Amino acid sequence: MTQISKNLAYSNKYILYVFVVSFFCFFLTTSCRKYLDEKSNNAITVPTTLTDLQGLLDDASSVMNVGLTPAFGEASSDDYFLLKSDYDSRLTREQRAYIWLPSDYSFPNDWSRSYGPVYNSNYCLEMVEKIPITAQNEISWKNVKGSALFYRAYNFLNLAWNHAKAYDENSFNSDLGIALRLESDFNIPSVRGNVKETYERIISDAKDAISFLPNIALHQYRPSKAAAYGLLARAYLSMRKYDSAYKYSNLCLSLKSDLVNYADFPISTTSTNPTFVPFNQETIFYTDMFSTFISNLAVTRAKVDTVLYLTYANNDRRKYLFFVATGLYQRFKGSYSGSGFFTGIATDEMFLIRSECNARLGNITSAMTDLNTLLAKRWNSGTFIPLMASDANDALNKILMERRKELIFRGLRWMDIKRLNREGRNIILNRLVDGQIYSLQPNANYFALPLPTDIINLTNMPQNIYP
Repeated sequence: MTQISKNLAYSNKYILYVFVVSFFCFFLTTSCRKYLDEKSNNAITVPTTLTDLQGLLDDASSVMNVGLTPAFGEASSDDYFLLKSDYDSRLTREQRAYIWLPSDYSFPNDWSRSYGPVYNSNYCLEMVEKIPITAQNEISWKNVKGSALFYRAYNFLNLAWNHAKAYDENSFNSDLGIALRLESDFNIPSVRGNVKETYERIISDAKDAISFLPNIALHQYRPSKAAAYGLLARAYLSMRKYDSAYKYSNLCLSLKSDLVNYADFPISTTSTNPTFVPFNQETIFYTDMFSTFISNLAVTRAKVDTVLYLTYANNDRRKYLFFVATGLYQRFKGSYSGSGFFTGIATDEMFLIRSECNARLGNITSAMTDLNTLLAKRWNSGTFIPLMASDANDALNKILMERRKELIFRGLRWMDIKRLNREGRNIILNRLVDGQIYSLQPNANYFALPLPTDIINLTNMPQNIYP
């Protein structure tokens, strides 16, 4: 692997890795595709048929869904803290990430993990165009093309949230974006686009995917029209284009609006077992976090921010279903992935996006209706009193508070801090380590997290710069 990379100038190290691993995982295993037919021939061949291509996109546990999304941003955010003993036990790169100091790091990491699905998507997009569409294969053909477009947009967005500055029309032509790899040929040099180009590609791919995908997928591992709408709602929210974020969250909820009633779950104040299991009825599209590279978030060491924890009312069942006491502090147990960190698209997030956008657009009644619809499913039966808002700003403040409480450890907080600080929210992050306070000021350069050192050396792409 290393020797191959050295011999290919400007190539992407992880692309090579995924090329090999994807083929072996697809042709030698079927564990992550229980709902698909097994191939009758295990010989290693080049994937060319629609079944082959769908198989690459269905490689959930190895490439496409599980252990996929970045942890770097979440580990840099303010919903948790480390005790000194846990901080001291971390690797140097994890310690430096915790206090917002750049460090050299290399494969494997968030960046490389996210480009695996991008490679599979690009390969499938190239190959599917070589297969004529017929009445017999139309559904399969469209699902391959739509899924590949969705996965590319989904991973590009996660990369942009972590490694690029917040979307800002005053600077998006000069702010560095991500490497927009649109071909499977790993000999093509990786070049960083700007933030404008990055988001234009994300929006374009997600919109193009809509016409090819079914309303609801066969399985939550697979993309769907509802998931594409949800992806666009996320993207436009992070761009602070609230009319468009409203449009797509509304379209998403028109296809799927189920909410879990938390009153149906038993409460234990001592059990550390996960509250939820994967694929509940709120899940539209499933992914979870790649927590190996930055392991600060492990539930055994990450302590929930104490001020945030105190904002949960006693009749709010999230206080008990999301958290459990360990010593003097709380740990998280409320992920929709069970033991991991769910980062996929779910209906509760869509209700919160639509609610926030309505508040920003002056539709206070609709905004509070969505918020109260969600919260009524979170409190003890018969105890919830609907929230009221005196004006649009009051509604927005209440919605943003509930967004933070509902979507904790979903991989969304870093993006939220970035976009809200662009609006003057003045969110300052602080860490206390061994008596010293470290701070990250609003709109600091470090909100665009550093790229891997080996990728910078291999491609000569510019690194993010910090004063």
